[in-house]
Amino acid sequence: MNGSPRAGALLGLAACLSVAFVAVQAAAQPDPAALMKADRAFSDAAAKGLEEFGKFVAEEVSTLRPDVPIITGKKAFSERWAPLLTDPNMSIRWEPVTAAISDAGDLGYTVGTYEVRRREPEGLRVVATGKYVTIWKLQGDGSFKVVFDSGVQDAPPEAAKKP
Repeated sequence: MNGSPRAGALLGLAACLSVAFVAVQAAAQPDPAALMKADRAFSDAAAKGLEEFGKFVAEEVSTLRPDVPIITGKKAFSERWAPLLTDPNMSIRWEPVTAAISDAGDLGYTVGTYEVRRREPEGLRVVATGKYVTIWKLQGDGSFKVVFDSGVQDAPPEAAKKP
């Protein structure tokens, strides 16, 4: 049977199926660029206010902050962000620098830097910078939403330090 046309056809079919399977696997691999895009859109939404910001946050979101219990739930999380996102003299922007998605494609994270600015009579002033990590979970509608977010603040910028 080794030299038969049937054996050759089966080997050819097996090779084609193998190549097709590898191509499907490669196409199905989660793309971290999707999380980078989602994180940038999240930052843009924060600039528009609390309501737009909330569209990126899952109901089960959690965060860690110094000297308070773990904050869990969209309402508590949003309340924590409200002073910053509702003050017309304050703004925050962040930029992801890296992202990864699980092999299953249902969880991922972004890591990046942020900057908080305050509008003063003499113009905008950077009042805080730092780094963050955000964990994203795939939702039933195909979007990713934030299920965990936390960051660390850098030492105050030189311009903000008092002599």
